[in-house]
Amino acid sequence: MICLLCFGLSDTLLAQTAPIIAVSEEGSAWRIKVEARLAVSPKQLWAALTDCNQARDFIPHFESCRILEKESAGKWDIRENISNPPFLPRNRTIIRSVYRAPNGFSYKLVSGDMKQSEGAWELTPQKDATLLNYSALFEPLISIPAFMIVPALKKDLADMFQKLEAAAISRP
Repeated sequence: MICLLCFGLSDTLLAQTAPIIAVSEEGSAWRIKVEARLAVSPKQLWAALTDCNQARDFIPHFESCRILEKESAGKWDIRENISNPPFLPRNRTIIRSVYRAPNGFSYKLVSGDMKQSEGAWELTPQKDATLLNYSALFEPLISIPAFMIVPALKKDLADMFQKLEAAAISRP
């Protein structure tokens, strides 16, 4: 198991804005945990995170998002996501997201080009900011060595949180 950073450091985030990123290997799957204090309101962050059309602005290697089906009250939807990540062929996934507005949402793979993919976003309001926790477990169809995927994930996740904050700031 590769643990790049042990977790549970929420108190230290009060003095910093850079995300804390942990990546660990679980068999042939990868566990990701990211914690960041973003200088945006939970409302702005929620709007950016749940906007299918804006996802391409902050998710690295993301090509498109399309809502295939949704519940009329907005409690869940099913989305088709297409991405072109490094080390992997272009892939298509269908995920089902369950929303708990404005506190967070979870998603799980329905079908597509991954063995497994699931995760959750949790938003916690703080004074003049939002504490954002993201956790995910994913397993590509092909095995990728740790020396290749770990640095790429850390860079992509740091970039994603920076771009997500910028995307959320642009929201009303």
